[in-house]
Order: sequence, then structure tokens, then C-alpha cells
Amino acid sequence: MIRRFPAEPAAGPAVEGYLAELTALLPGPSRARAGIVAELRSGLADATDAHRSAGLPPPQAALAAIREFGDPARVAAGFRAEIAASQARRAAVALLVTGPLVGLLWIATAAASHLRIGLAPPWHWTGTAPGLGAGIYLIAAAAGVTAWGAVLSIAATGRLTRWLPTRPRRAPTAAAVAGYGAVSADGLGLALLAAELVTVPGKLSLLPAAAAAAASIARMLLARRAARHCLALRASLT
Repeated sequence: MIRRFPAEPAAGPAVEGYLAELTALLPGPSRARAGIVAELRSGLADATDAHRSAGLPPPQAALAAIREFGDPARVAAGFRAEIAASQARRAAVALLVTGPLVGLLWIATAAASHLRIGLAPPWHWTGTAPGLGAGIYLIAAAAGVTAWGAVLSIAATGRLTRWLPTRPRRAPTAAAVAGYGAVSADGLGLALLAAELVTVPGKLSLLPAAAAAAASIARMLLARRAARHCLALRASLT
């Protein structure tokens, strides 16, 4: 029977130095790294306990456990793909969830402002500005790119990975495309709003327009940040 020792001696200078070096090599936000470091700390504690049970003093037991885990750079490299996939999936899900919510706010703005935008195709709309239909086409295209990238990122990190070729960069790349697609869609929406404020300010309902604009600005900032993080994670993968 293996005798258990308190965890504190295992978390000595050698172990903490090893974990600090490894943490510095891990990409992604601190929250994603914290879970991995906690898992590694627990594993090192177990390995140290095993060596102490075999008769090694605590310092030598900790060093033996560190040698078993291996070079920090190689250990960190093994976790990079996991972190990239997790962050890409989280960004993709957030974009898919927030997209329809922001879209509904813009639809409510159009309805409240009586812009005569119906369910018919844009070429059947009457009484709208010439550039409005083209702008909405561009927004729809950007939203389609966002949805395509987000779905591909989720598929590349889910059960389909059993049948897809192993390509760690696929998920963060698709999530970055989705993020910049969302930035484009929301930016175009804000540009159309600005154009309507200049040309037909009396038609716009200011309260829903302000709510839609605030939601788009917030989503643009978050999507841009998520896209940049995903590209950084992609660059860290080999």
C-alpha cells in the first residue's frame, strides 16, 4: 500500500520553478492555462509521493518526478493544440449565440423606424435608399462567413475529429475567420445606421437604434479580440 504524504513538500522550489517555466510556454489566456497547470501540479505531487514512498528524500523525490514529466518545452507543446481547440470552440459558440441576438435588434430597429424592409428580397423593397439593399447584401454575406467559420470550428473540435484528418490549426483558423466576419457584419451595420442618420434622420427610431448600435460595438470588440487570440494560438502550433 502506497503511503500518502502531505502535498506541501511536493510543491517545493523545484516543482514550482518547473511549473512556472512550463506556464510561460503555454499559449492562451490565464484561465485556460490555470487548469492545465493545476492538473500538472497534481500529477507531480502524486509522482513525488510515489518516489518518497520508495525511500527518496523529498528534494530528490521532487526532482525524480520532474525528470519523469520531461522537458517543459515538450510538455507545453503537447498542450498547445488542446488549448487552441478549446479557445476556438468557445469563440465560435459565442459568435453563433450573439449573432442572432444582435440581428434581432437590428430587425427591431428597421421595423420601428418604418424603413419598409420586409421578408421579400431587397430588389422588391420600395421606398428605401438605393444603397441600403446593397449594404444589407454585404451584411448577409459577412454573417454567412461568420456562421460558416463558427460551424467549421465547432466541427473541428467535436466528434467529427474522429473522421477528419488531424490538423490542429483548422479550428483556430476557422474561428478567426468567423471573428473577422462578425467584425465586418457589425461594422457594415453601423455604417448603414450612420448613413441613415445623415440621409433620413427623422425616420429612425432612436432607442432601438442605440441598443442595436451598442450591441454591435460590443460584439465587434469581443469578436476582434477573439479572432486575434485564435490567430496567436494558430501561430503557436507546429
